[in-house]
This record gives sequence, C-alpha cells and structure tokens, in this order.
Amino acid sequence: MPQPEQLILEDVRCFQGEQRGSVRPITLLVGENSTGKSTFLACFSILHQMLHPYRSRDEALPDFNQEPFSMGSFRDIVRSRQGPTGRINEFKLGISLPSHKQIRDMLPSEIVFTFEERGSQPVPKSCLYRFGPTEFINIRRNEEDYNAVVAIPDREVYIRLDPADFPIFLLGFEYLIFAEKWFSREFPNAEPITSYLHKLLNLSDSDKRKEHLSYHKYELLSSFATTIVPVAPLRAKPKRTYDPVSEVDSPGGEHIPMLMMRLDHVEKNRWQSLHDELVEFGKDSGLFSDIKVRRHGKQIHDPFQLQVKSQSGAYSNIMDVGYGVSQSLPILVELLSEDGRGSRSLKASRRYGKTFLLQQPEVHLHPKGQAELANLFAKVVNKKASRNRFLIETHSDYIVDRIRILVRKKQLKPEDVSIIFFEPKNNKVQMHNIVLDKFGNIENAPDSYRSFFLRETDRLLGLND
Repeated sequence: MPQPEQLILEDVRCFQGEQRGSVRPITLLVGENSTGKSTFLACFSILHQMLHPYRSRDEALPDFNQEPFSMGSFRDIVRSRQGPTGRINEFKLGISLPSHKQIRDMLPSEIVFTFEERGSQPVPKSCLYRFGPTEFINIRRNEEDYNAVVAIPDREVYIRLDPADFPIFLLGFEYLIFAEKWFSREFPNAEPITSYLHKLLNLSDSDKRKEHLSYHKYELLSSFATTIVPVAPLRAKPKRTYDPVSEVDSPGGEHIPMLMMRLDHVEKNRWQSLHDELVEFGKDSGLFSDIKVRRHGKQIHDPFQLQVKSQSGAYSNIMDVGYGVSQSLPILVELLSEDGRGSRSLKASRRYGKTFLLQQPEVHLHPKGQAELANLFAKVVNKKASRNRFLIETHSDYIVDRIRILVRKKQLKPEDVSIIFFEPKNNKVQMHNIVLDKFGNIENAPDSYRSFFLRETDRLLGLND
C-alpha cells in the first residue's frame, strides 16, 4: 500500500518557504521547544481529514482546531512577514507519494493544497496534482465569474458549480477519471481535460488500464483511511473512583478507564488479551506487575477503580502509584487495543491500521520505561500485516537510541525509520531529514543535530565547560 513519503509545508508558522519532512512507519520529530514539531503533527492531521476516502460533504472543510491541535485563525497559522514584501496571504500543505513502478504513471506524485483566509479561518483555494516535472492538473477557485478553474499545462477550463461543492470538487482528479461520463455530461467544455488525462495515463476503453488505476486509487486513499489516534502531551489525571458516564474518545485519554472497564465487563477475551500485553510491558519497563479493574457492583454503570500492583508490592489504587503509570496507560491501551475511534473505527482499524500522533510519550517515565516504549513502537509496527505507523514528537534520547539499537539488531528495517530534526535559525526553522544505516548509525545529520544531543554529554564529561 502506498504511504505518504513526505509531508510538504510552505509558509506555515515558523517554516519559511517550502519544507519537506520524510514520513515512515516510525517517524521521530526531535528538536528544541517551539520549533514546529506539534505544527508538523497538526498539519498531518489536517491532510488526513481532507484526503480521508469516507469523509462526508459536511467534513469537506478541515478543522484546524481539532483537539489536541489548536492552531488558531488563519493569521495564527500563516507565516508572518514584515517589510517591503508585505504579508503572506496563503500557505500550502501537501504530500508526496512513493514512486512504485506499478503506480508511478497512474497516480499523482504530489498533492498540494493552497489555503486562503475566509472569515478568519483557512479554507482551500486550490489543489495541485503533479504527475511529473511538467505534467499536472490544478483545480482552483475563481472569484470572478466562475466557481472553479481546471488547468492543465496548455489550457484552462472554467467550471460552474455550487460554491458549497467546491471543497469536494478539489478532489476532481477522481471525478475526471472515475465519473467520466457524468463529468462530461455535466461539463461538456471539460473534454480537453479528460482527453489530457487519458493520454497522460495511457487509458483506453479497450484495455484494463482504468481497472488497474481504480485499484491503485483506492490503495492510495486507503493510506488516509487509517484511524488517526492523537495523544496529547498531558494526559488525564487519575481518579480514585470512576463513574462510567461516557466513553467519548479524547486525546488526553479520559476514555481509557471506561474502555478498560467495558472490556472487563462484557468482552472477557479481548480484555484478557489486552491485560496480558499491558502486564508484559509493565514488567519489562519496571512500572507494574499487574493491573485490574475493581468494580463496585455488578452492573456496567456501577463505579469502579483501577488497581495496580507494583513489582514488589500489593495492589494499590492508581492514584497511589507514580504518575508514570497513569500517564503512560492511555498510550499503552491505544497501542495494544483493537478498539479505534469513531463509529467505523474498529473495522477501519483492523483493515487500514492506526496512525499514532504522539506528543512526548515519555512524560513521567524513567529511562528504562522510555526505552521499553520504543520497543513497543517497533512491536506494533512489526505485527503481521500491520499498517500501523507512528509520528512521535519526543525529547527523549532513550527513545531515539533504542530505535537505533533495534535497527542494528535487525528488529527494525532502517527504511522504516525517519528522524526529522527541527533546527531554529534566524527567526525560522529548517527541517533536516535524517536516516539510519543498517547498523543504526545516523547518516546525513547536520552538525547542529550532533551538538544538540552531545552538548550535555560533553559537559558531563567536563569537555565543554
């Protein structure tokens, strides 16, 4: 299944001009505070919203303030510019796609959305599909006398449509290929566009090319049908007693105790499987040796407690153990549970996998726990037929180093790991894409990356006082 290879940002917040970050099954975002790591995660989430194959018409416009990524208004998002060049009035978000031989001449190599300001919020202005250095289709809003313009290298075609349909029409590449008869009937003047696509993609009615294209199109979109699982840097505080009022998904993990109680109460087999994996991690990390749900009644709506057994002690209420347990529990359950988010989540999670957007998962974990968390990331990625992937904002050397060790031990493939280093420089941030060789060694890292991680070590050794 093709997965996005790069996330493209242009003039978003601290990123001046176009910046590209490589996305792989495990992507580590590292750098100082306030260098755009959370913005990177938020932009990935926005593109997932826009390209999700099962979105409804009401979901056509992306929400830039969906928790835990509150990006603000258009002016909070677009890069500010002072001076004679004036201010910037648009920004871009996009993806590049892998050039697998069987699909490289069937699907776009890049999809890039341009956003403008309308009523203080960003709305899509255009969508550019690139098929190569000179081949493209660009669909944009026209503010004068037409609602949309479809452009190819040698001409433009003006399309009249309901303005409310424009956000959906931006994905017109699909309409032009897979609803060609309808499109030609509705827009007779668009024939040059469909002819261009037929020639570009080598389509004909007599071959099976379109059938293959349709298959790969759904393979492309399935990479955005994954269940997005964002986890905030500050998770819900533990409670001594929980009242099972609702199980509403939350980036802070407020729903996790209710999920655990429900599985324990009505889905014993699934709870046992989850429990065993939680305990395995708890023992490996030194956090706990057992965890259980203690219900105060026989009904599912009765109050309950979460109890944890330390490595060398008796069971205690989760309130009475270290914060490392309660702060890591939402992440552990999300990673190890088959449950997803939303009405279609369980089915979608099993079929398309999950994409975890994790902010500082190491919070309140000791070094051994942080390293074991990296082991868990690799375990989830390596599951048979897994389509799971991680984008992880982290300040933990232990997570980065354990990932490198797993590559050296051949428990992770080097091509499955990407490290993006965010370097602040002269009021802007530069993204550096760093890869690992088969021995886990860091390649093509800038000097600033090495100094970022080695500075404190040198000081500890008395080499840089």
